Amino acid sequence: MASWRSGVSALGSRSGVRRVLIAYAAFGLLEFYVWLVVVLWAFAVGGATLAGVAALVQLLPAAVMAPPLASLGDRLPRGSALVLAYLLVTAGAALTWLALASHAPVPVVLACAVTLTTTIAAARPVHFAALPELARAEPEQLVSATSLSSVIDGTVRFAGPLLAGAVVAASGVGSAMLAGIGLGLISTALCVNLGLPRSSAVEAGEDVSTVRAALAGLGVLRASPASLVLLVFMSLDFVLTGAVDILGVAYAESSIGDGGAAAGLVVGAMGIGALIGAVVSGGLAQGRRLLGAIVGGAVVEGLLFASIAAWDRLVPVVIVLAAAGIGGAVTIVAGRTLLQRTTDDQVLARVFALQESASLLGLALGAILAPALIHSVGVQYAWLPLGLAVAAVGALGIAPIGVLDRRARWLPQELRLLRGVPFIGALPPYGLERLAQETRWVTFRAGDVIGSAGDEGDQMYIVGDGELSAWSRGERRPGVLGPGRWFGSATMLRGMPRAATVVGETHGRLLEVTRSAFVHAAGGDDREELVLHSRLDPEEMST
Repeated sequence: MASWRSGVSALGSRSGVRRVLIAYAAFGLLEFYVWLVVVLWAFAVGGATLAGVAALVQLLPAAVMAPPLASLGDRLPRGSALVLAYLLVTAGAALTWLALASHAPVPVVLACAVTLTTTIAAARPVHFAALPELARAEPEQLVSATSLSSVIDGTVRFAGPLLAGAVVAASGVGSAMLAGIGLGLISTALCVNLGLPRSSAVEAGEDVSTVRAALAGLGVLRASPASLVLLVFMSLDFVLTGAVDILGVAYAESSIGDGGAAAGLVVGAMGIGALIGAVVSGGLAQGRRLLGAIVGGAVVEGLLFASIAAWDRLVPVVIVLAAAGIGGAVTIVAGRTLLQRTTDDQVLARVFALQESASLLGLALGAILAPALIHSVGVQYAWLPLGLAVAAVGALGIAPIGVLDRRARWLPQELRLLRGVPFIGALPPYGLERLAQETRWVTFRAGDVIGSAGDEGDQMYIVGDGELSAWSRGERRPGVLGPGRWFGSATMLRGMPRAATVVGETHGRLLEVTRSAFVHAAGGDDREELVLHSRLDPEEMST
């Protein structure tokens, strides 16, 4: 229960975190909403071929242009960058609405849609870059805000297409795009007057290019073929996601006999599955071996995707696709966790930058393959070869990923202790893995002083073995600090002087967690640090 409260604590924030999370929810809904609106327009004008072309021409420019555009968020105050990013998204939606409402030629509509998609792709990194800055006032809520952002991503991936399909069916694509403009305006208005500073990385003259980070990550992975195979696995779900945007619209039209509303359900079904899968995979990713979860998730997702060829009713199709989405989420979460266990933390950010690029390419590949399969084998059976191919690739990955899994560094005791701290336990599995890799053990003996009242620092401690006592103003506090208890959280989160002197009562070990390690694990910028002030009681100890 405590971990759940920590996971949603950002909703009670007064530092702007809540506003930014609501803005991000509106933005996420806009992203998946307008995407399907454009695909439905393209399918109505030119069938599956134009729908595939529309998806492809939106994805590729976004993949190239989004990183340099997103870097503007590091060259402006983060609050201003968020407002500008959402304003550009709103302008892109307005341009696309104008083109659709005026029945502009296809190339003009596609050009406007490319502008919209590129601004959308650039806005997400700005959001995640702003979270650590917002959490400076309430740093324990960085974990909560990052976790809730992931929940939002999964929710809108289902809700956006569902809403788009219903609105298009009721009022047409031109009117439907107006709702997208409204969502963009909501996001923009909520981020006004956040008062966030400029990135310290840019002020220090550091390179913040995501493109260069991805290229650097490729150089790192050249020495680890197994890691490259793992990245391919993590992209399989995106190939199917790119394909289902086209297949779902075509299938709803030809096989189910319903247009936009059914298409929204079919396209969004994998999103609700991904949201469920993110919860399920949390338990699976805690084990010593991750090979079964990674390969099994990919194989199951592929086979379920292929089985859609056997169904011609809406409800079974939606259920099966949701189940496929669960499989894909398990592969992605377990794959990220394995990367955390096997990749040097100094290059990990670059490897994940490459993973983001591979995901965009996976979406583009799925958008290319779907129309080709529809023309070659028909809408009913187009699911079959694509799903079977993903399942086959999954089975072939057993050997290389098994090698990676066997040499992974697993830290069960560290992970168990970290999960016992509510505001740390709310981290996703791969965040906990990263933090575990950056902790260190400190031994103590009876009589050793671990920290004196008034000392400054940037670390907290979790008791692994042994017992300690806390002293304040020359008096011993009641009770002892035994295994699983922690102290120094206010010092670690805010840099505040220690409120008590902690003394060893027996021999034992402490797990040390530093501020920078916590920020990195919570998704913060590697170059940022949390600073003072929190709503935590300065006297707080674990209970």
